[in-house]
Amino acid sequence: MFSNAFKVINSDCIIDDIDKHFKVVAGPGAGKTYWLINHIRNVLKNSTKFNSVSKLACITYTNVAVEEIQKRLNLTGDRVEVSTIHSFLYNNIVKPYVHLLKDEHGKCIINYKEMDGHDDHIPSKGKIYRWKEENNLFRIVQDDKKLKRCLEDLDWVIGEGDLVLQPRNDYKRKVGRYSIKKEYFPSYKQLYWNEGTLHHEDVLYFSFKIMKRYPIIGEFIAAKYPYIFLDEFQDTSPIQTEIIKWFADKGSIIGVIGDPAQSIFMFQGASRKDFLEFDLPGQQNYKMESNRRSTKRIVDVLNHVRGNDSLKQEYFRDCEGNEACIIICDNITDTINKYNKERIRLELNGSSCMITQRNNSVTKLKTCSDNCIYTIWSDLDEADAERKRFLYTLLTAHEYAANSRYGIAIKEIIKIFKTDREGSLKEPFKSSPNTDKMINRFYAVSLLEYMINNHSTNMSKTLLVFYNDLNSFFTTIGLSLKKIGGRGAFKELAETLLVKNLVSSLNVKEVKANNIRTIHKAKGTEFQSILVYLDDDKDIGNIITPQIDGVDDICRLYYVALSRAEDFLCIAVNKITDEEKSELEKLKFRLL
Repeated sequence: MFSNAFKVINSDCIIDDIDKHFKVVAGPGAGKTYWLINHIRNVLKNSTKFNSVSKLACITYTNVAVEEIQKRLNLTGDRVEVSTIHSFLYNNIVKPYVHLLKDEHGKCIINYKEMDGHDDHIPSKGKIYRWKEENNLFRIVQDDKKLKRCLEDLDWVIGEGDLVLQPRNDYKRKVGRYSIKKEYFPSYKQLYWNEGTLHHEDVLYFSFKIMKRYPIIGEFIAAKYPYIFLDEFQDTSPIQTEIIKWFADKGSIIGVIGDPAQSIFMFQGASRKDFLEFDLPGQQNYKMESNRRSTKRIVDVLNHVRGNDSLKQEYFRDCEGNEACIIICDNITDTINKYNKERIRLELNGSSCMITQRNNSVTKLKTCSDNCIYTIWSDLDEADAERKRFLYTLLTAHEYAANSRYGIAIKEIIKIFKTDREGSLKEPFKSSPNTDKMINRFYAVSLLEYMINNHSTNMSKTLLVFYNDLNSFFTTIGLSLKKIGGRGAFKELAETLLVKNLVSSLNVKEVKANNIRTIHKAKGTEFQSILVYLDDDKDIGNIITPQIDGVDDICRLYYVALSRAEDFLCIAVNKITDEEKSELEKLKFRLL
């Protein structure tokens, strides 16, 4: 996979030639963030490319990673801008220049005056209805559930030199007997753009279109950011890669860091191949082989899963460590108890995390129940989409606040107070006074304070009681919610669902302090002890006979999960065959 041109470095290595593009391949626990921080400091100290207004851009994949890098840099002033790729592109390209993009009638493609950041794409019933009406699709497309799944899967891809909007999974275009034509999809997006609503995937679309139509903007970016470093680049998309290459062409020094064995975001359009083949004129290539995080026994497991990959990790810690263990048990409570008892026996009192592939299994682990309801939020959506959106946003914001991420919590909760064209708050609020951004921020802060102060009591309430109590709170600040009727699907659900179960079923994107996570949300973390809970018994094959360079992400997903462990690694599976058990013993796993 790697040529001889790759120079081996360690996390303490200083690169002398700071004005050449570079690529660093670093496995888990290699100390790449430590190296990146030192390299940034080295560039700031020795570069002659900076002027009074230029900065170094450091781009990473998540907001949690942004905060970690900012904390480690501990720099005063504004010489380094740390952000996610979407925030970087939005702030530097989309927000200042999107007004330049116009349709064939000379009208701006997006209502940029109402544009305020970018958000997740969650199809609404109102938008779906209007879109079907515009395209005369009522008779042809009647299954709105499948249609919604199709629309929420939409993404921009590069096709024949331009961008095409289509579902990531093409089979989702077929709704009933009808396969939706791709040319219908842009008009769906336009409904949101007319209101100034921008989705995450649209940030890439507009950045690409602006840069392609106005290449001089790339020169502005290169002048402002003479150095652009991108961490976790194995999770880049082809559109992102193309934009980064344009920055390089205009003069920015580009550095990319990542690990192809940890590329796990294919479902979001990420291309592992883009990182492997990334090459710029004069580019210097490096690789970091040590694993500073894990014991020797865990590194042995990781190297086995990595297979014939050219990066084989070396031991850094002089510690044999505890045996990796496997729990074979079909009862979730017993599984967790066995894991915790083993941690006690080994006197492991440090951080611990249970990691699994799917959100359903996270809910199972949180509730310690094999019979938990996985469809809570989809059931609420069916019963009342607007109330579901309101509750999901509210409880998500509260979870961010519970993790002391108050800035993101406020941004999330402000979404509740969206207004219609007349300036009134949308459902489930009723007959609200006209508001503005300052008033809505006051509402958001007041609501979040109420949620934090009443956390423990709210968790034990039924949804019906919680909703009615919320309505009482809103009356104190001059607002009110639509009352839940005396009958109907939402009323039936609200009478039985507990708030704590709703919280357990949330899919919160980025949390710092959570000891039960999906593998995607465990990326970039490390814990003294790890329990990897297999969603499917067949998944054990990805550890016994791995294919790290497989077309799908499944083997790499479990590689990422296993590599989070520092001192103790445990795998849980419902059942395995005698042959699989024998193979695991050869890999020195111990059966608990």
